[in-house]
Amino acid sequence: MPKKEPKKRLEFRYYSMAAGEYILPMLGKTWEQEYASDYDGTLHFHNYMEIGYCYHGKGRLIIEDRVYRYSDHMYSIIPSNVPHVTISDEGNICKWEFLFLDINSFIDREFGDSVFSADNIKRIVNKHGTLVSMAEHHKLGRIILNIIDECRKKEVYYRMNLDGSMKVLISELLRLDDECERILQEKSDTKEIRPALDYVEEHFRENIRIEDLSGICGLSESHFRRLFVQYMNMKPVDYLNMIRIRHACTLLQKEYLSMEEVGYRAGYQTSSTFIRNFRKFTGTTPYHWKQHTSEWDISDFHVTAMHEW
Repeated sequence: MPKKEPKKRLEFRYYSMAAGEYILPMLGKTWEQEYASDYDGTLHFHNYMEIGYCYHGKGRLIIEDRVYRYSDHMYSIIPSNVPHVTISDEGNICKWEFLFLDINSFIDREFGDSVFSADNIKRIVNKHGTLVSMAEHHKLGRIILNIIDECRKKEVYYRMNLDGSMKVLISELLRLDDECERILQEKSDTKEIRPALDYVEEHFRENIRIEDLSGICGLSESHFRRLFVQYMNMKPVDYLNMIRIRHACTLLQKEYLSMEEVGYRAGYQTSSTFIRNFRKFTGTTPYHWKQHTSEWDISDFHVTAMHEW
């Protein structure tokens, strides 16, 4: 069983997905490196599911409070909102490649009419983060490598192949869940507040009250607030605003909308509140961000939201 480490500081990193896409590949030489050589104890989490494949290298993968040893031909599966970090052994150059998956949208599209409901499928495939070896689960690993290969080559009909591979991937993740349930009996770091994180992700446009979130988790409001700060290093309202600003950035990049409309679609009733929070989390105004987005590598853009902000 993986051993436990002390609770970590957290960093939120979001990625933008092109309209109509479900897979954002991170491939190539860039991802052959010594990971987290300056590791300071900070974990990060994403807005999409992250699947990583290690071709060669050795090190640690920390997922919430669990520490795994990774080596050649292992792959990681980490749902959105799950804190983690990859750390190479000192001096060890590791080759990983990553897929970020908008798996919830894909499930809604492909399994919306399924007898086994889309919500139930999403709940199961997003339940655990884990590290798996090709020797243990060769079939799932081959599916991941096939998706990577299709994204790299982009041959004729590759999108059709990707859709089929995504469906098989989801079915294999459902099978893997049974094993994860047996292995991970202890509570994960964010399990107690995870229903609130998932609710904010789905309903951030609405007027969300902290008492509503605490009720979803079955906790008193005061206890919920303490746990949220303990686990996420930020207040619940800061997390809500962070999710809203992430969505606003996506709208600014993809849509030709007025700033007032962007703010409204992100969940803000007034432009002044939207602009104030946008500057807080990105360091600039929505207008300036939109004008200069093309000059930045959006896949590397991230926000750190600490409790003391």
